Amino acid sequence: MEKLLKTEAIVLRAKNYNEADQILTLFTHKAGKIAAIVKGVKKPKSRLRGGVQVFSHTNLVLYLGANLATVTGAETINTFSLLREDLTRMSYAAYLAELIDSFTPPGEKDEEIFRLALMGLYLLSIEEPWLVARALETKILMQTGYQPQMESCVECGKDLTKIKGTYQFAPMLGGIICPYCNNKDGTRIEIGGEALGMIKRLQDIELTKVNRLRISLQGKQEIEELLEQQITHSLGKKIKSKDFLDNLA
Repeated sequence: MEKLLKTEAIVLRAKNYNEADQILTLFTHKAGKIAAIVKGVKKPKSRLRGGVQVFSHTNLVLYLGANLATVTGAETINTFSLLREDLTRMSYAAYLAELIDSFTPPGEKDEEIFRLALMGLYLLSIEEPWLVARALETKILMQTGYQPQMESCVECGKDLTKIKGTYQFAPMLGGIICPYCNNKDGTRIEIGGEALGMIKRLQDIELTKVNRLRISLQGKQEIEELLEQQITHSLGKKIKSKDFLDNLA
């Protein structure tokens, strides 16, 4: 890889380092996730300050070191300023950033994840964020290979589209269990046909169209619980910012 990289990037996270510097977690268009130091950014007259705000979409010039890149140039494309005017929207953006950071390894280019991140930040700033977030979860799970099996029962293999009733989701088995195979295993959660069908639609629908969908309160609760369990099981940990979001609800 060349030492100098010019690329679009999304700033996922910023951590203070020394008195004037910050360490950024970036998701770049050309090289995936990169950690980079931006020197002097906390100084009032820093020329880089405006281009490296958290959640911003920016053009960066990076000098690639052995373990850490250095930001040498930054030009803002979009700061998604509406996110910063609303605590709920900003909290959803923080959740999306942590989700992407958790599911992506360093240095692996993924144009689809970059597209989802960019479109996700835009839609979270202007649309009702709950469905946008659920669609992003399903699509990130699909893109990273962690989507649950939802077409057939993971125990008996029956086609779920031909079976009506109450299903169960078993994260340890990686998918849905049909009504005939249901049991009282405490690690499983019940899910109705409405929620199951909606998750399938969220996997396929364009992000810009998700808020056209209508779903009951019960369906929303089942979808959110299923996706949270799948994410937690896939990562082996819970997304920390999800707790803050839950407390806002």
